[in-house]
Amino acid sequence: MTNLSQEQEEMRQSIQKSAMIWSVVFALAVATIAFWALGGQSILIRLAAAAIGGLVFLVAIFKWRFAANSKSAQCGNCSTAFSICKTDHTETLKSSTAKETRDAQEDFSTKVTTWTEEIYDVKGTYTCASCKDETVKEYTSTRKIDEKAEVEPAPVKSKVPAAKAPAKRKTAAAKGKASSAKGKTAAAKGKITSAKGKSASAKSTKSSASKKP
Repeated sequence: MTNLSQEQEEMRQSIQKSAMIWSVVFALAVATIAFWALGGQSILIRLAAAAIGGLVFLVAIFKWRFAANSKSAQCGNCSTAFSICKTDHTETLKSSTAKETRDAQEDFSTKVTTWTEEIYDVKGTYTCASCKDETVKEYTSTRKIDEKAEVEPAPVKSKVPAAKAPAKRKTAAAKGKASSAKGKTAAAKGKITSAKGKSASAKSTKSSASKKP
């Protein structure tokens, strides 16, 4: 393109470079897919298919990106190509909020991530190098700053206080005394039963003696 100023030419080259990078990336991806998709064919067929597919996408993506970027750089007022450039840019902090996320880990620890989220009101001014027409674009931008991550260890289970141990011993001793008391009661009942047996035997002996002539 002729009759371009130095600024316009620099913009055109920048757009052309960006379009070329995008087209090469897509072309390589398509060529690789085509080469492996024809795995059952001969190596010549696979290379030819990869080359043709990559070339087609290279041209198509380059034209698409170059046309799209060139249109955005064209002045809507005077239709001059590659004439729009950014002449002013301001950012105003709208809000700043502390954020935090907590993610449980497999070892029961916790990953804590903290950051500050800032929201800016952005104002950009774009001016045509030919007719000096200005276009102002306003939008909101969100940014994450001061991000930090740390891991909180897993909580330690609290142990039984040492003061409770004697209480358990006392309970066991009380149970032992109760068992001993029950044993003594059973022994006493046994003695009573034995005494009753002896008394019955004595009565039987006396009855037998009284019956003799």
